[in-house]
Amino acid sequence: MTSFSAWLADVSRSSTVGGAATELGLFLPAHWALLAVFSFLFGCCIGSFLNVCIYRIPLGQSVVRPRSHCMRCGSAIPWYHNIPVVSYFALRGKCASCGAPFSFRYAAVEAFTGMLFTAAFCTFPAVGAHPPFGLRPLLLPVAATGSWAQLQPLLAIPVEWVFLSGLVLGSLVDFDHLIIPDSVTIGGMVAGIALSALVPQMQTNVGFAVIPGVGLFPVLRHPACALGAVVSSLIGLCAGFALLQTIRVGGTWTMRRLGRIGRDDEAMGFGDVKLLGAIGAFLGWQAAVFSLVAGAFLGLFGAVPALLRRPKTVEGGEGDGVKGDGPRRIPFGPFLAMGAAIWLFWGHRLVCSWLLLVPPWRLRLPWL
Repeated sequence: MTSFSAWLADVSRSSTVGGAATELGLFLPAHWALLAVFSFLFGCCIGSFLNVCIYRIPLGQSVVRPRSHCMRCGSAIPWYHNIPVVSYFALRGKCASCGAPFSFRYAAVEAFTGMLFTAAFCTFPAVGAHPPFGLRPLLLPVAATGSWAQLQPLLAIPVEWVFLSGLVLGSLVDFDHLIIPDSVTIGGMVAGIALSALVPQMQTNVGFAVIPGVGLFPVLRHPACALGAVVSSLIGLCAGFALLQTIRVGGTWTMRRLGRIGRDDEAMGFGDVKLLGAIGAFLGWQAAVFSLVAGAFLGLFGAVPALLRRPKTVEGGEGDGVKGDGPRRIPFGPFLAMGAAIWLFWGHRLVCSWLLLVPPWRLRLPWL
């Protein structure tokens, strides 16, 4: 125990362990707070655009034209009535022209996306601070020197924003239509590989270091170069895709043998398989495995109210359901997305706490 305490103190002084530095922060607290507010406002604006994509992409419509308009009277919504979150409450959730009600989900998506963007920014804390709420901090490269090396973790924030926006878009489209757009899944695979090469910090995983007198100890590692990040991204893509595809094929065969689904039906949509591949491409194979396990666990809680609420459906064409006596279909994409978000923000802490048999809120490590 003495050796471990001495090692931990040495790590805190040197701020480097497992290929990652823990001295973070380029902004003073006041500047950091202003940037955090900007992140929330920017996230709300992106959430407004995601609302357009969620509605139009499944219908095959352009997300650029026509501009936002009321679906009842067709009147264009002016910019001063289209301010994220604020306009909904200022107009009491109604169209200013005809009084038609707007769904509260529009404002909820905008505010939720703003909170996700703020949480992503908080992984890059102010000088001398640690991320709030136990968020995983962004890590510096090995032996980072110079302003460019210090800015590399900051580049991960917009990449995380892209990733989180895709999760929100895919989840809500899947919830509404039981499909996940290829722009989210296949586009996410391509973007994950390219952006991981630009920002290797996205491929941070839990590794092990040999500590004298202690043995193996969990640490955080990420590739030190673009090539290593691309290889890690490809491994994550293949691992996520192959893992869920194996489960999908096996589950379909089993359900057909049991007579729970028809011969032409599938136990799981192929979009879920591609989504997990995209998650692995962005965050690595550990994130893919964690997202699947966490998604399945969260699905247990979401399945019961969904089964009670959603009517029984049978296949009636291209993803359309008709009332009948067929099996109820529950979207799995939103649960995979929640698992991926948990990994992005807290997954590394949860894994380390499990390996050390310490509650996550009591885990005290210099790199977490």
